[in-house]
Amino acid sequence: MFIKFCTLILSIALAMPAYSETKLPNLAVEDLNGRTLDLPSDLPGNPTIVFIAFKQNQQPLINAWVERLDLQAQTGLAWVELPVVGQGAALIRSVIDNGMRSGITSTAMRARTLTIYSNRRAFNTAMGISDMSQIYVALVEQNGTVRTMISGDVTEEKVDELRAAYE
Repeated sequence: MFIKFCTLILSIALAMPAYSETKLPNLAVEDLNGRTLDLPSDLPGNPTIVFIAFKQNQQPLINAWVERLDLQAQTGLAWVELPVVGQGAALIRSVIDNGMRSGITSTAMRARTLTIYSNRRAFNTAMGISDMSQIYVALVEQNGTVRTMISGDVTEEKVDELRAAYE
């Protein structure tokens, strides 16, 4: 009887859709060149490596990942940076964007920086993010499905995890 019950529960669970699947929310963003994009459909690849950061001092962590993965500005694997600054920062958007532009002189690199000026809490909830003191590296399909999401500093194990999800 117990085995029949377990079999029934398992078959019901497998037949149900996976509601816990993480998806990049639909967002309208601009890159630092002023081009408007609709995420996730306008991500440059399928999949795309997405670096998510919340503070300026997290940029060295992203740079370490980019260097370790040997990502290039104009060729190779598709990747973008998503600084999540929140809705309140939209009031000083031009100051923030101009500040970032002054530090990023390459047009190709500016095209990869897509600042999110929307509700941080809603974004973080959708992405399953609870700790904004970390950066996140996600592998995202153009339909928004997140294949994997890794937090923190780059390590060999984390690179292997990202590569496994890419294949």
